[in-house]
Amino acid sequence: MTSSSTSSPRFPRISTHGVPTRCWCGEGITTFGSSTAENRYRPFYRCKIARDRKNENHLFEWIDEALTGEIWMVDVKHERVAQGITMFEERVMEKVKSEMVRVEHEISEKLKEKVDLEFARVAQEMKQKLKIATVAMVVVGAIVGIWTSLTV
Repeated sequence: MTSSSTSSPRFPRISTHGVPTRCWCGEGITTFGSSTAENRYRPFYRCKIARDRKNENHLFEWIDEALTGEIWMVDVKHERVAQGITMFEERVMEKVKSEMVRVEHEISEKLKEKVDLEFARVAQEMKQKLKIATVAMVVVGAIVGIWTSLTV
């Protein structure tokens, strides 16, 4: 393939990347086929004005090279997007992990609080039952004492 980077000393070549839409002069582009022996029928983009003005350096780019450039630009954009997604995933995972730690701590504290309240309730209930059992034993002991003193 022949490169599209030809230039004349009077009109330096303006480099383009990807598929061009306009020439440096502002004119639209047209598609032509090469008529040279070296690139017979090879398609290229050319400024509409340059078709008639061979001595001016208007846009000229081989279509296959323009498409290759376009693919390269898409690859670069794709890589940038992929890196952005990776960075976003990493930030989201950090936030998720942080939130999980916070939620686990919060749940642990609430559970500990509920367990402590339940222990306190059960302890209070046991104290109440122990008081009742103690009173019952004293009453039974007094009855037994009175019974034995009457029967002797």
